[in-house]
Amino acid sequence: MKRREKPQIQRPKMLIVDDKAVNRFVLKSIFEEDYEIVECQDGRGAIELLAEERDGVAAVLLDIVMPVCDGFAVLKYMKETALRTVPVILISSNVNDKNIRKACDYDVADYIQKPFQENVVRQRVQRMIDLYQIRKENVEYEQAE
Repeated sequence: MKRREKPQIQRPKMLIVDDKAVNRFVLKSIFEEDYEIVECQDGRGAIELLAEERDGVAAVLLDIVMPVCDGFAVLKYMKETALRTVPVILISSNVNDKNIRKACDYDVADYIQKPFQENVVRQRVQRMIDLYQIRKENVEYEQAE
């Protein structure tokens, strides 16, 4: 008797951008059951991936301080290319007033301070993804009318 294969359900993509492999590993372990995880170790790689994927990314978890190209360069690219439908959650140990104000200028959805607390990270990121999805559906509905 032939076994039926389960259909593959395509999971949404989550982009994790951090220069430290340990941070990418921790975040990946939190979300890998629900999301297809794509990792970049610097902002340049993130920009290249976002240019290819456009709206195919459900969320970006983005470190601020990285070599080669920092998180603010990624935010600038996303703003210039109208990628505002993708929630960006900053992940950093360098969360100070100046960085928070600068991040707000780029419409960052939220920020999470390192070290990570798994339940807090999971809840806050999922909440932002859900809110952005509702907002996106509302815009699409309004445009269809």
